[in-house]
Amino acid sequence: MQNPNRLFAILSQMAQKPDIKFDKLFQKLYNPELWRMAYEMIAPTPGNMTAGVNGTTIDGMGMELIEGMIADLKASRYRPTPVRRVYIKKSNGKLRPLGIPSFQDKLLQTIIKLILESIYEPIFSNDSHGFRPERSCHTALASIKRLNGIRWWVEGDIKGFFDNLNQEKLLIILERRITDARFLHLIRQFLQAGYVEDWQYHKTYSGTPPGGNLSPILSNVYLNEFDHKMAKIISEFNQGKVRQIRKSYVALRVRKKRAKILAQKTGDWTKYKAMKKELLSTEASDPQDPTYRRMNYTRYADDFLIGIIGSKSDVMALKARLAEYLSTELQLELSEEKTLVTNVKERVRFLGYDIVKWKGKRTLRYRTQNTVVTRRTCTRHLALRIPRDKVLTFAKTYGNPQNWQGTHRTDLLNLSELEILMTYNAEIRGFLGYYALADNLKLVAGSLLWMTTSSFFRTLAAKRRSTLPKVAKSMKKGPANM
Repeated sequence: MQNPNRLFAILSQMAQKPDIKFDKLFQKLYNPELWRMAYEMIAPTPGNMTAGVNGTTIDGMGMELIEGMIADLKASRYRPTPVRRVYIKKSNGKLRPLGIPSFQDKLLQTIIKLILESIYEPIFSNDSHGFRPERSCHTALASIKRLNGIRWWVEGDIKGFFDNLNQEKLLIILERRITDARFLHLIRQFLQAGYVEDWQYHKTYSGTPPGGNLSPILSNVYLNEFDHKMAKIISEFNQGKVRQIRKSYVALRVRKKRAKILAQKTGDWTKYKAMKKELLSTEASDPQDPTYRRMNYTRYADDFLIGIIGSKSDVMALKARLAEYLSTELQLELSEEKTLVTNVKERVRFLGYDIVKWKGKRTLRYRTQNTVVTRRTCTRHLALRIPRDKVLTFAKTYGNPQNWQGTHRTDLLNLSELEILMTYNAEIRGFLGYYALADNLKLVAGSLLWMTTSSFFRTLAAKRRSTLPKVAKSMKKGPANM
């Protein structure tokens, strides 16, 4: 019986050779150790107690049931059950469909996902960050924050990607590397299992099963084609090694050098210091240099952001080219409503952060062997901000954001005091933890912590039918004196 980690290491090593095709993957599903690993990965997830169409949850799952599922796979008897469709509310008030698979299907999807990750992770683009090991929204945002000199943004969004993904195209992409017909047929069965809504069965002719463990890796396999297309476009677009230096800057630097020679003779350094200060505030390179172009691309799931150093005509041509490629090659539609072209002077929203051009200037002073050097650094840096509307929406749960005073929460009064404390801690930790990369975190965090703390004390006061000062005093004394 092959160790799962050893299996994944072998598959990953083979995947780095583009000519290798993968066969006999279906028989890997007979390995009980793979099922055990998948079970240990998903067992802690609270959603395992949510029943699918067949009413099963993680309760009662054991090796006997796993052995039965392996026997069904060997005999080609296994059939994925339709997912149970529910709807969850999005931040904009709209509803998003979510599919709840049976636990057996979720377990098998996890195994298939692990196998596919071993094959495709080594060849995925470094510009892709969604639903990947050791990658997240934070890694995507950190890569954007490192950019310098961006002039235009293209905020990209693929319209209804997870619902409109072309299943036949996806299977064709998978067939380029996987030749095991039974393994591909099993993936097709999951794609076409359908869903049940209000006790009515619906077939699925497009898209990936939402809510399942298989959907994220399949979406990345599909959009990996787009990533490679972007890499080709970037290589064609990028031009020049450095921007041209402005003639006015060169002339000013020459005059400063002459002023230094004169000051050394006369002892009057006033003019030299003034010119030195002027040089630090003068832009050296030409931001409009037509011989220098750059493009940077970052994708998280079906959202992507492209930063361009170039002209607006370059940006509009790129947008049209992407729309054509997605339509003709991937049978997808670029959302006109959400795909925006924005000048870097305006803020853009990506993964819940506002990205703005940092308007300040920094100077760096360091000592060399002979003198002290003063240089300007990072004049076109980007800053990440917590959006004001996100802060206000979060703060309204705890009180009035106009005066930052917290109020009690009636929805928590039936909980124990420890549960109330844990609820507040989890909520504020989650919000501030997600926005840990924001440059205005310290300012926002202070206001939110003040508000949530006062709301917590008032909630305890309402539960105890006491006053806020008494509750605060009892908290300082400790539980023994409450």
